[in-house]
Amino acid sequence: MQRKSDKPKNQSTNSIALDLNSGLPILDMLGNRRITIEGSTGVLRYESENIKINTNKMVVSVCGRGLTVKCISAVDVVIEGFITGIDFIT
Repeated sequence: MQRKSDKPKNQSTNSIALDLNSGLPILDMLGNRRITIEGSTGVLRYESENIKINTNKMVVSVCGRGLTVKCISAVDVVIEGFITGIDFIT
């Protein structure tokens, strides 16, 4: 029996579809050691303490220590190291 306060199962699927169509970057983090940024259009800055990734809507600035770009493709960037902060520059 479904309670009135329960959300329909397809509601979360709809919100994911809206997020994918918004043009905003999608960030996936593993603790504070790895971040994957989907929606990348290029690397603007690459230093061991700051990496800036350009996306369609904003620049994602990752701060930390020992940062490295582990993988880069046409749309994804994987950054590893000790992440201390993330800034969104519009």
